Amino acid sequence: MMKRLVVILAIIISTGHADRKLNFKYNPGCTSECSNLLKLAYVRAEGDNDTVHYLFDFTMKPSLVVVTSVKDSVVAIDYEKLKTKGPDNTISFSNVPIYVFGTVLNYLYEFNDINDTACLSNNSDIIGMDFKRFNNWNLTKLQNEEDFVQVTISANSYRSVGINKTGNVSVTLKVFGKEDKGFAFPHLVHTPESGEITLTLDHLKTANPKSRFAVEILTLSSYPYNFSEKITKKTFSDDSASGGVFSSILVNAIGEDFEEGGGYLTWKPVVFKAPDTHALNASSTAQYSIQSHSNAVDWISTPLFNLFGNELFNTQSYLMKATNVSFGETGDEFYLKSNYLYWTFLVGVGAPPNDSLGFFEISIIASLLLLLTITMILVFCIFMRWISSKRNSIIYGQ
Repeated sequence: MMKRLVVILAIIISTGHADRKLNFKYNPGCTSECSNLLKLAYVRAEGDNDTVHYLFDFTMKPSLVVVTSVKDSVVAIDYEKLKTKGPDNTISFSNVPIYVFGTVLNYLYEFNDINDTACLSNNSDIIGMDFKRFNNWNLTKLQNEEDFVQVTISANSYRSVGINKTGNVSVTLKVFGKEDKGFAFPHLVHTPESGEITLTLDHLKTANPKSRFAVEILTLSSYPYNFSEKITKKTFSDDSASGGVFSSILVNAIGEDFEEGGGYLTWKPVVFKAPDTHALNASSTAQYSIQSHSNAVDWISTPLFNLFGNELFNTQSYLMKATNVSFGETGDEFYLKSNYLYWTFLVGVGAPPNDSLGFFEISIIASLLLLLTITMILVFCIFMRWISSKRNSIIYGQ
């Protein structure tokens, strides 16, 4: 019985992704002031056999590019070419990447939800705000440890033709060296091959009292996962750490033979309307169909153009898609009620994480199994003692 218990616990604990050692650099290889050329937060996640590179760029549109490579591959940035010729082909690796998956925050939409449908596609009164036109994205918070890196960027105004807004818009990237659940709601399960991104709108000026917001996200997937992309909704019976959210959305890139294991986005259909991310402050998200998106103007404003240059527009090599996510649900009194919005999603490569048991739940199960084992041993001992006593009574007539 004890041997079986040890085997069960070993299987539970060993299931998961191998840990990675994290290393952070801002504008790697820059020897002087480079922020007028590039704003790149770089995280190197080194494993036993390979390396995952996270390129979080906020020079224009906030973007996260996840690159897998052989273990000793090194990123290089040509700052001189950036300065004299432009961004194309200015980011490279010493070894050709094995796989590249990119995610771009392209547009923030404000829509006037007069009929309270909480549906972007039901509205024609829409204001589109290009993320690259938020004024002066700046690095406002950095936490750098061997197994955890957090980077927050912020902008406090938006100005373009006919649009003038104030308020704080921030994007936070978290990269973890170990597989676990996030420590803040909605407690997404992350792996060492995924980054957690949070978009926050704080007192962003609205055009209408019934305004809601939505975001357009672009994705790019390289060979061999460049055949198609699908969106699915997964439900599960229990998730003790997620405040009653029993489903998740998965967008993942698929290979020509419908094999999975490429890049993905995943999130739970919940958005929080207060800094206290409690279930009482939660509302819903709505997700929309995936569309092809080859608009060169959008892609040039991302680090993917720095990496691939004009080759980026060879549609046979790269899968380029877009999807929208809107925030809020019917009856939640719109964005203006709290003037706050907090939404988190994962960007990763490989097998998407499952909402499996965390360390806390494993500890409880292990304790219960151990308690059950001890109880059974005690019951067995008491039973054998009782049998021995009955046998003696029969033999000696007592």
